[in-house]
Amino acid sequence: MPRKEQKIKVVSYVHVDGQLVNTDDLDPERKRQLATWLKCTYLNALFEGKARFYPTEEGEKEKCLSGKRGTRRRPQT
Repeated sequence: MPRKEQKIKVVSYVHVDGQLVNTDDLDPERKRQLATWLKCTYLNALFEGKARFYPTEEGEKEKCLSGKRGTRRRPQT
């Protein structure tokens, strides 16, 4: 007998200018920034002590740094 599937609705919010905003209501640029931050945070946690990941845009490096530990510079290509 097949199991009954239960549907789960998930809603996510982020802080924007001190207010909680539904991620579905973000403009495309903010969604891209959020995705970049999530990806950098995940990869930095996954490869902690082995590698360090940063966004490619200049000036956004601080957005992905967690904590005040020393960081390695990424190789210039």
